[in-house]
Amino acid sequence: METSSPRVGLPVAVATVVLAGAAALVFAVGDAIGSADAVTETLSTGAWALAWTLLGFAALLAVGCAVALVRGVVAHRHPTRIEVVLFVVGVAVIVAAAATHPLWGSGSGTG
Repeated sequence: METSSPRVGLPVAVATVVLAGAAALVFAVGDAIGSADAVTETLSTGAWALAWTLLGFAALLAVGCAVALVRGVVAHRHPTRIEVVLFVVGVAVIVAAAATHPLWGSGSGTG
């Protein structure tokens, strides 16, 4: 008799999308605050740092989700369509946020 192991792909994929979306939202808030004076620049920089922290955790979860999806395929438990879609959406948001708010180089920290 086979024992079924719990699916971890869906909760991890959902968490990836939530954290990546939260990072994108914090990036947008930091951009909206701007850097007109010292106070708003401090808030904007704090939002930028928080967003990158969230994005880093989202990336770690995306790696975990990819591992869970691959392990499921190897064990002949094919992932559900929603797991794959959420994983792809999460990775797309991570890439878009990282591309529009670089960690260093041109435009880093300026939104």
